[in-house]
Amino acid sequence: MVQVYIVFFKIFVFLLLGFALNKSKVIGSTGERALSDILLKAVLPFMIINSSQHTYSTDAVNGMIACAAIAIGYYAVSLIALRLSLKKVNILEDEKRIMITCTVFANTGFVGFPLMEALYGSYGLLLAAVFNLCYNLFFYTYAVYLFSKKPRFALLDMFKSSVSVASIVAIVMFIIPWRMPGFISDTFKLIGDMTVPMSMMVMGSMLASVNIKKLLTDKKAYVVSALRLIVLPALVMGAVLLISNWVTIAPETKSVVVLMCALPCGSMNVIFAENYEVAPHFSARTVSLSMVFMLVTIMFWAWAVKAVF
Repeated sequence: MVQVYIVFFKIFVFLLLGFALNKSKVIGSTGERALSDILLKAVLPFMIINSSQHTYSTDAVNGMIACAAIAIGYYAVSLIALRLSLKKVNILEDEKRIMITCTVFANTGFVGFPLMEALYGSYGLLLAAVFNLCYNLFFYTYAVYLFSKKPRFALLDMFKSSVSVASIVAIVMFIIPWRMPGFISDTFKLIGDMTVPMSMMVMGSMLASVNIKKLLTDKKAYVVSALRLIVLPALVMGAVLLISNWVTIAPETKSVVVLMCALPCGSMNVIFAENYEVAPHFSARTVSLSMVFMLVTIMFWAWAVKAVF
């Protein structure tokens, strides 16, 4: 448990540094976009691919299969449940769509990857890559359908993402017996090690730009944040405990699955909301509020999975 607190102390320092750099005008919106692009298109793929060098074992493969099965079940059930539960709620249709996507689709890449790697090493990152592929499967089909307001499935778009491609490559490389020479793996690791500080600095800079007054007055954003950060991970934890009565799942796999469901709303929700003009301001407030609350809730869930699993 001490190791968990050490990890979060490091994350807090990086967040604080990003916050300070924004306030001192060193990083602005242009700098955030540039750093995000570097992170998602260059640094993060190296870290994901290097996770494939984890020692092969049947247990590890079974853990990946269990992670994929639980992730698919999570997305399918949560999307159906939210769609039905919001059907008769008296709010704007566009806001309903944002509530669904922001509640279900978390920041699995930008926050999830570095956090799982920091807490569980290369295998945790490999499991996160499997979970993220399931995210992409549902996001580029059903979520895009909600944003576009018409049946427009864009499944092939997931292969345009360097993170998705790197995830597929990592899974294939893990399954086959070949491993990279040490000097190549060390180089990939050196690049990938930039992921945690860079991602947390960008997040800290984003939080520094938030209008706190507007942020704290949106009741619907509070509802989404509560569902995203508390209710859904609690339900997933309960489901995992129930499944564990019939199927043996390693504690590490169960922990990663729950934590991947306890992340803040994904930034892709804001990007697509702006592109399709589906309540973009509401989407931005909701994502920002969940990021603020995540600083507290994710520490609770990191403790909870250690205690329960």
